[in-house]
Amino acid sequence: MPTKRRASARERILAAAEHVVMEVGAGNLTLDAVAAAAGVSKGGLLYHFANKEALLKGMVDRHMDQEAERVADVHRRLGGAPATYLRAFIEAAVEMSGKDLHSPAASRSFLAAAANFPSLLDRPRREIAEHFDQLRSAGGNFLLAAVVSLALDGLYFSDIFEFSPLTASERDRLTAELLKLADQAAGC
Repeated sequence: MPTKRRASARERILAAAEHVVMEVGAGNLTLDAVAAAAGVSKGGLLYHFANKEALLKGMVDRHMDQEAERVADVHRRLGGAPATYLRAFIEAAVEMSGKDLHSPAASRSFLAAAANFPSLLDRPRREIAEHFDQLRSAGGNFLLAAVVSLALDGLYFSDIFEFSPLTASERDRLTAELLKLADQAAGC
């Protein structure tokens, strides 16, 4: 029973930290503000996260876990074949776009946090390398798959910095084109 309570408190803390980051940015995140928002004592927060860096790492890990879970869910729905991986990756990104941790404010906050704690980028780097390994091993046209993946990254970064000149309709059509190219890269 205590494990369940700790997991619940940990999740409340992470959710509260995400809320605080969305409100004030990662640079202004304080452990006191997160503890208050989570309804726990500062000692309770420190039990789960020893310092601000650990809390930010927990947030990044949670974000990465959610993203990986969503891609895996979509990939299973598409049958799980290696050739459908890139399509699943795109569909999952579209589904998560603009939600919670994928919002521009949250993404900018993670980048700001990474500027102060470069090790926060270690897991994303590993997972990006694994993503490209999956594209290579999926068969088909790796270079076209890489172009599609990098174009999706471009959409993501233009969204987080709110640089995108695309209308919603143009973005939808572009996403549909990326899905067609993903199928072409897979040889479908």
